[in-house]
Amino acid sequence: IAPNFLPTSHLQQTIIDEIIKKPTYFRGSKDDVHDWLEKLEQRFKMAKWNDEGNLQYISIHLQDDAYRWWTQTFTTIKSWSLFTEAVTKAFGSTKVQELAFEQLKWYKQTDNQSITQYYDKIIELCKKVDPAMAD
Repeated sequence: IAPNFLPTSHLQQTIIDEIIKKPTYFRGSKDDVHDWLEKLEQRFKMAKWNDEGNLQYISIHLQDDAYRWWTQTFTTIKSWSLFTEAVTKAFGSTKVQELAFEQLKWYKQTDNQSITQYYDKIIELCKKVDPAMAD
């Protein structure tokens, strides 16, 4: 059962079960922390968890270097925003940002790409360059 509340629907309980039984794993520097956080936050939002719930279940999503980092730092992280900031600082790669910036400089819309697909790709690259950027 989800933290701090009873599920309001069968669908919500199914989502919660999926989050717990099939975690979205993050292993550390070899994984893209920004992509992982985005996917994880979507799942947590669908479960309708609050920040406390997000933190309560974060350890099942961490493996290898990321899990070791968490075991050393979890006592100092008291909110979801502090967690996202700390994990990004610990495992964010400037290489991902640099590569995205280079792709962004030269990216062109392809013949079979809709304007919406083009826009989505540009936004995806921009967020890799600057995760704090607003749409």
